[in-house]
Amino acid sequence: MTKLTAFQSEWIPKIEQQLKQDLENASRDSDFSEMMAYAVLNGGKRLRPMLTLAVIASFGQKITPNMLKVATAVEWVHAYSLVHDDLPAMDNDLLRRGKPSVHAQYGEAEAILVGDALLTGAFHVISSANSVTTENGAIAAEELLLLSQMLSFQAGAFGMVLGQVEDMKNHRQNKEIDVNWLLNDVYAPKTAALLGFAAAAGSRLSHLNAVTEAAELAATQTNLALLTFGIDFGMAFQIQDDLDDFDQDDVENITSLPHLIGINAASKKRDEYLTHARKTLTDLATQNLTFDRALLDDFLNLIGDNI
Repeated sequence: MTKLTAFQSEWIPKIEQQLKQDLENASRDSDFSEMMAYAVLNGGKRLRPMLTLAVIASFGQKITPNMLKVATAVEWVHAYSLVHDDLPAMDNDLLRRGKPSVHAQYGEAEAILVGDALLTGAFHVISSANSVTTENGAIAAEELLLLSQMLSFQAGAFGMVLGQVEDMKNHRQNKEIDVNWLLNDVYAPKTAALLGFAAAAGSRLSHLNAVTEAAELAATQTNLALLTFGIDFGMAFQIQDDLDDFDQDDVENITSLPHLIGINAASKKRDEYLTHARKTLTDLATQNLTFDRALLDDFLNLIGDNI
């Protein structure tokens, strides 16, 4: 059993419970709340909130109830993106994780509105994080605002949504695709941006008590390093997903990285991102003796031969 396996056994049920609790109160219309819950509580791996919590634990910090609540917000955004991805105007998928997609289950208009509500609801989750803690353990309002700004940037027209816009071009027969466009304009914003946020959010939540100027500077550098780590992890994760879906993408005439440069070259590119991510962990461990990299190494080991 890896350290991550034990960590998942402890925290995934708590993530699920927090999501379920917040979704039950997501709307005064119980039927609509049920639709939102259907979109989120559908067997996802919870990779993004798990990454936030793993970063906090890696710095030896206690994961408080309000930190857990903040960590789950990114899952609302991720779920909304999948609901909209599945729509007929985009990928037109009738199944999601072996079940009818939201629009197949409830209707297209309802699915659009579920996605809208999940996106906006994510920011309510962050802003209300202190509702589950005592006053002495509250996260400062300024910090919650900054986390909201970070999530909106990484999820919106500079991040995930922009990646979705570019990815739609991948479905057009006349689009000329090159490696730099696919990596930098599609994969980096579409997949890696939210994972970058998840890691950076964990770093910020780990350094809430930095009071001196030197401590704040060190925390800022660590936040940037974890953002980079999350992006590298996201890029490797997306390439591995391409490798796993190679045959399906071929049938659907989608040009993924393995189709563009070959399976061996794509695997090498994946490994380059993993190598850079491990170097980031090495640098962090050298600079901060309280940092235990084992959990985050296990995250990287999910990709490749061990996925």
